[in-house]
Amino acid sequence: MSTVAGAWLDAVSLAARQANVEREFALADFPRLADRLAVPDGRVAVRLALELIDGTPVGTLVVRARLPLVCQRCLRPMVHALESESRLALVADPDAAVPADAEAIATDPARVDLQALVEDELLLGLPVAARHGPGDDCVTGTDVTEATRRPFAGLGKLLKN
Repeated sequence: MSTVAGAWLDAVSLAARQANVEREFALADFPRLADRLAVPDGRVAVRLALELIDGTPVGTLVVRARLPLVCQRCLRPMVHALESESRLALVADPDAAVPADAEAIATDPARVDLQALVEDELLLGLPVAARHGPGDDCVTGTDVTEATRRPFAGLGKLLKN
């Protein structure tokens, strides 16, 4: 297993060695994600396992993070546990043939921006509307117990008479 420093990677040479890249980023390092977070605190763990398939660098990207979001039901902070795994073929030509189980990523394979790949995965892993899960402490204005008003409940009795 190899660990490589820096955010820019030469995917071709790393894939030729079947290298594993493990990195940790701060959530504050991702500007496109910042406005979707309740607070930019936390870490993102990343693992990229690269291999060369028919001359194309192909990697399995695993991203793990606990994202501090705002629940859209109660507007209080919550944590969204994100774990994503993607198979990526890093190619200069988006029309190039890639393995069937991989998604083509158009980039210079000799200079891959790992941080940008991770930020894309984080954005894709966000829920459409963040909400606390069942059983979590989520209080909304509709949770207040009050008698249900049924204005037409007595109408049936009047029509029968």
